[in-house]
Amino acid sequence: MSPTPSHDTDGARAAAFEREMIAAGTDPAVAAELERRIQVVERDELHDASRQPFSGRELIVYVAVSVAAVVVGIVVVAL
Repeated sequence: MSPTPSHDTDGARAAAFEREMIAAGTDPAVAAELERRIQVVERDELHDASRQPFSGRELIVYVAVSVAAVVVGIVVVAL
């Protein structure tokens, strides 16, 4: 996997995250470990299809199913 230009800013973002956590009272070792774990999860899930945003079609189906479930619920309560 080739590095992307955002890696430089990722390091700065990670350092800022750790500083903010330490300033909020988190132990420095815990803040560093949390940031390390977040980076591992981000790297592992980067190209995972299940972690990508919904397509327009998937979003429409999701909304339609949600609305249908609410309508069914209202009908059941009304009866």
